[in-house]
Amino acid sequence: MKIGRNDPCHCGSGNKYKKCCNAKDDAAKSAELAAQAAARAEAAAATAAEDPESAEAKATATAKAGAPKSHSTIARPKGPPPPKPGMMRKHAV
Repeated sequence: MKIGRNDPCHCGSGNKYKKCCNAKDDAAKSAELAAQAAARAEAAAATAAEDPESAEAKATATAKAGAPKSHSTIARPKGPPPPKPGMMRKHAV
């Protein structure tokens, strides 16, 4: 079961988890994730070094298949949005 931020700390200090060990646990989790990412990057670099043609073909296929459009190429209307139907101003006559 996951420890909630407002639950008593698991170290037994009597403080809330968020005031006691939360920062230490988050730092440890971040370090673990960074190590995993570095290991994946190293494995990918080793694979690319073994077979450069294969790695280049994969990179090209990935770029062509699912590359999202950048924000600058998306067509957007210029100017402020039109007023909503019920929000029109009524002038006094």
